[in-house]
Amino acid sequence: MRTPATRDQADAHRFGVRRLESALVRGDPVPLHEQLRTQRRAAVAGAVLGVLALVGAFVWAKIDPRPGWSAQAVVVGAESGAMYVVAHGPDRLVPVANLPAGRLVLAALRRGGATGADPATAEPVLVADADLDAAPRTPTAAVPGATAVRLGGAVVAPRWAVCDVTDAETGSFRTVVVGGTAPIVGDAAPVLLAVEGGGTWLVVGGRRHRVDPADRAATGALGLDGREPRLASAALVNALPEGVPLRTPRVPDAGASGPDGVGEVGDVLVVAPLGGAAPTFHVLLAGGAQQVPAAVAEALRAAGAVAREVGPDVVARLRPLVALDVVGWPDAVTPPSDAPVVCVMWSDADGTASVVGPALPVPAAAAGVDLAQADGPGERADAVVLVPAGGGAVRATGPGRAPGAGPLWLVAATGVAYGVADEPTAHALGIRAAEPAPEWALRLLPVGGTLDVSAAERTVDVLPG
Repeated sequence: MRTPATRDQADAHRFGVRRLESALVRGDPVPLHEQLRTQRRAAVAGAVLGVLALVGAFVWAKIDPRPGWSAQAVVVGAESGAMYVVAHGPDRLVPVANLPAGRLVLAALRRGGATGADPATAEPVLVADADLDAAPRTPTAAVPGATAVRLGGAVVAPRWAVCDVTDAETGSFRTVVVGGTAPIVGDAAPVLLAVEGGGTWLVVGGRRHRVDPADRAATGALGLDGREPRLASAALVNALPEGVPLRTPRVPDAGASGPDGVGEVGDVLVVAPLGGAAPTFHVLLAGGAQQVPAAVAEALRAAGAVAREVGPDVVARLRPLVALDVVGWPDAVTPPSDAPVVCVMWSDADGTASVVGPALPVPAAAAGVDLAQADGPGERADAVVLVPAGGGAVRATGPGRAPGAGPLWLVAATGVAYGVADEPTAHALGIRAAEPAPEWALRLLPVGGTLDVSAAERTVDVLPG
């Protein structure tokens, strides 16, 4: 009896048949699928080894990162924090105070062929101090640079304000410069201000009008009797355009007989139109009549003028004149506001306006900087609030100055304004955009040094303090 074949024998027989068929058909006893399987195994093994090598290189780079300092543009000692610009021909380190100074030095080196790096995009690279110990050094670059400035990124929106914030308990105030304020919304309530040594002013309709407290006829007509003006900074008041003084006008030849037998020169003619419309007011003059706002008519009446109610036909017979300087008087004045914050706001779109309210016109999360120059009710700003907080580049604008023609400033997060000398300097610093800002606000900021690429070629042993 024949012994039955085992499974291994059957598999061996099939394998032999496959090799015989492959040899007869392809001239190669190794079957094709066996070759593909071998290739797949080799490819998988190679990929695994490659991934392991990459992981090892990544781990090693994290454990011991050693970028060559000479291949960088700006380096910072990882332990010391000292910053250097890398110059070539020969390779050497130029100590700098900060990144703005470093970019200016790079621009100067590039003009001299000592570097090919683009200063506008240069960023510092951390290098171990041990790798810098043997590097040749020059004296410090004679460029103080700028501290806490933002080169690129978000800029301060073209909305600025100077605000006086009054303490309700003491009555004292401090002046705050705000950059990137909330948009101007609506008309502000009037406010009565007094500047030490600078007179009393009624701010209404976005203008400041001088008021004489001794002119009781005018103050009564304006509803200011019994109201104490709040102290304000000269910087805030001077930022507003000046309107006409609100004083009782003097009528020439007052008391003489008026034209057409209507009354006496200086009388106030009141015309009440049909239909319940608001009355109009006219001052009788020697040669005719002049229409005036209600507040002017009330001031004249308080000063002794007689008010006469007449029909429109009487005024129609009189020649219209413009003899009294009352252009710019407000038509009506609401009671002045006692809100603790009064601001003069400016925007590139809306111009200048006055705003009063309970708080500064900034987001609740906005943080400010109390300045070392603070002098309370003095002439300087006491604090600065910038939105965004990092500051940025701005271009000064003012009356009579063409758009985009004003000086360029770099406002730091600390509220310090650094002048930018020229366009090559701005390009070296990487300044690509600058929003407009009013000169009257920038003048209140503490001023740092001027950033100038032409000064970046000099070196000193000690930077000026």
